[in-house]
Amino acid sequence: MGLIAFLTPVWLRDRRQYGLYATAMIIILGIQNVLRISPYVTLATDNYTPIPHFVDEKGHLDPCATLRGLEDIFVIVRTGSNEVQQKLPPLLNTTLPCFRHYGIWSDMEEEFEGQHIANSLDEIDPQLLEHHPEFEYYRHLQEHGRDAASSAESASWADAPNTDVGRDTPAWKLDKWKFLPIAKKAYAQHPTSKWYIFIECDTYVLWASLLAYLAKIDSSRPYYIGRQMNIAKDVFAYGGAGIIISNPAMEKLVKQHAARTEDYNKLTISQWAGDYVLSRVMLDAGIELSQVWPTLEGEAPAALDMKSRSTKGYPIWCYYVASYHHMTPDDIYAYYDFDQSWDISKRGFPRHGDLFRHMLYPEMRESKYGWDNLSSDVKGENATLEECREICWNQPGCLQFSLTAGTCKISSSAKLGRQQRPGERVDSGWINKRIKRYMTNTDALCKKQDWILPP
Repeated sequence: MGLIAFLTPVWLRDRRQYGLYATAMIIILGIQNVLRISPYVTLATDNYTPIPHFVDEKGHLDPCATLRGLEDIFVIVRTGSNEVQQKLPPLLNTTLPCFRHYGIWSDMEEEFEGQHIANSLDEIDPQLLEHHPEFEYYRHLQEHGRDAASSAESASWADAPNTDVGRDTPAWKLDKWKFLPIAKKAYAQHPTSKWYIFIECDTYVLWASLLAYLAKIDSSRPYYIGRQMNIAKDVFAYGGAGIIISNPAMEKLVKQHAARTEDYNKLTISQWAGDYVLSRVMLDAGIELSQVWPTLEGEAPAALDMKSRSTKGYPIWCYYVASYHHMTPDDIYAYYDFDQSWDISKRGFPRHGDLFRHMLYPEMRESKYGWDNLSSDVKGENATLEECREICWNQPGCLQFSLTAGTCKISSSAKLGRQQRPGERVDSGWINKRIKRYMTNTDALCKKQDWILPP
């Protein structure tokens, strides 16, 4: 501020110097703001207060500027070398760099786009790494790098469909081993974070919503929070929707795992889901899952049944949303644009219904060719698309229809769905008049539902 004080008398002596004074003031204050608040500048302090300081080409304010509580969070990105090049860039190009504390862990150490990606598995029992068949692909990776698999193989693994026991790929079979070592590494890297949040490259987090949500929860208590999923009768937090662990819970998790590492290695061998194994360690540490669906969602909006109801009996449409999963890179960029343009101060936090209304419904045309809207109720064979539309129209509750190789399917739920897969031939359509009425009627069912908070 010394230079500012010096310039002020110049204007007082000669008002013709006002233009020079004003220009200098703008430049100096701009530099001060950038040095003080930008998370991209190494001189930034640990106690800054974010404020907007630039606008991008789409008119969005700096995405980091409106986020409160960034310093309390450690973001844990779990990925694999087969998907880094395709799926990691959207995270790096949106809000991940806003966080001071985050780490990216994979099955191979590498540098990518200026980011260090750490090896999540290098501290596992050497006997397992060197000899167990589940680590054969890992051994090839360490020896040959990305050449361990062809680009076509890597792409097919990244897009492999989920089954009841996960994805049947070498890369996916390694994934279950990453959860517990990553927890240990993240906690060692920054043991004072209030919250540790596990995400994947195809997880989209509405960070303004999630940070506001976490501000309502006491981080000094041992919390293990997630979107509930079941294996038989066992409930665990689904990793793709985001797993949230408070500092005391993370400490207990790491200590519990360290005390019985060999037992948990055996458990991991016998199971297919690493997020399930993590839940077992949590239970052994005395921490049960806080089930918060639909605040955290394990599916993409385009595949959601908005008629689903929460455990409290209301449509998920009514609830604020903080995460989605199975998002394509294009999805992440599109939802990021929506997120940045949504004015929370005037409209409140976005609900699942808001995402449907603004992101999905505009794409639901009368007919969409080469598209599968995930209709499932078979109502006719050897039909045309127009005949299928007529079948849907004659069913009072039908909102959409599709035609696959002459088979007509309808649905009483409205879903956007996805582009047809290679080898498929699917055309789809929606009854827009009914969907508009459905949106209005569902809005009327909402009675101030907001978050699903842990007990």
